[in-house]
Amino acid sequence: MSWKQYVRSVQAAQRREERAAARRYRELERAHKALQKQAEREYAAAEVAKYENYVELLVSVHVDGGPMWDWNRTAATPPPSQPVPGTAREMSARADLDSYRPGFFEKLLGGAKKRQAELEALVAHARIQDESEYQVALNVFRADLDRWNKEQWLAPRVLAHDPPACLAALEHASAFAEVETFGAKVRFEAIRNDVATLSCSITDPEVVPKEELKLTAAGKISTKELPPSRYWTLFQDHVCSCALSVSRETFAVIPVTRAIVNVWVQQLNPATGHVEPACMLAVHFTRRGLGGLRLEAVDPSDSMKNFNHRMKFKKSTGFEPVEPTSDEEGWVTT
Repeated sequence: MSWKQYVRSVQAAQRREERAAARRYRELERAHKALQKQAEREYAAAEVAKYENYVELLVSVHVDGGPMWDWNRTAATPPPSQPVPGTAREMSARADLDSYRPGFFEKLLGGAKKRQAELEALVAHARIQDESEYQVALNVFRADLDRWNKEQWLAPRVLAHDPPACLAALEHASAFAEVETFGAKVRFEAIRNDVATLSCSITDPEVVPKEELKLTAAGKISTKELPPSRYWTLFQDHVCSCALSVSRETFAVIPVTRAIVNVWVQQLNPATGHVEPACMLAVHFTRRGLGGLRLEAVDPSDSMKNFNHRMKFKKSTGFEPVEPTSDEEGWVTT
């Protein structure tokens, strides 16, 4: 092979190597774009799923309720038992130390002192573990005792329908945590004649989304404004779901047979030009009536037909204000 032929062959080999590297680069670039596209699809699907889940939760606030409180049983509950310091770990480690008998070669090679020190260290460590376990149990006991003392104070007062105690019981049970997750504020107003009166204020004007997210055939997010009828239907169901939840939690904590719930929404007052709270739903719930419903299956808005209520609603324009209800009204009867 001549010198020129050799040079040409080397140059050809270099070009082949460069072409192979270029092919590999293009393959990696295609793989990267495919992974990026898949990640974008997964992100879009997750966002749409999150939106759909939020809308579902929005109209089913009433479905999950807290436990029923039996204040008579609570009053008869004995106090928690105070823990006693434990020594089980230390005794076990000390037994190992006391039973240790070094062998001949351990004594000869000096391993006995090392093993003795290790066993003594294990006894000290076990003592610390026993003390730590006792302190944890003591902290739990103190928290349980505080809770027991509070519930012992509450029980007779709640059974007697004492208003401050009923309010304290609702707070103690975190009764309205689910509703308040959506920015609503629940206020316990009165308890009289076996009727509890509460108000629920929906304070977040954007609690119901005005846009709808969907997944296109290409795996991308499609956003469009909700039609007024769809938006107001969701808003109505959310308002009614909140009312159902407030009454359910009230019946779970307070031993009353009736509950009045007035739901307030921030709305522009055309007479003043200011955004002001307006009552949009006033409902008189009965324990028997609510207990007869399969709450996980009802339509929140339709379920209002089971109770005396006030609500003015049009799918095209939404709510109109109504008069709030009180326990003094004639139609609030058993």
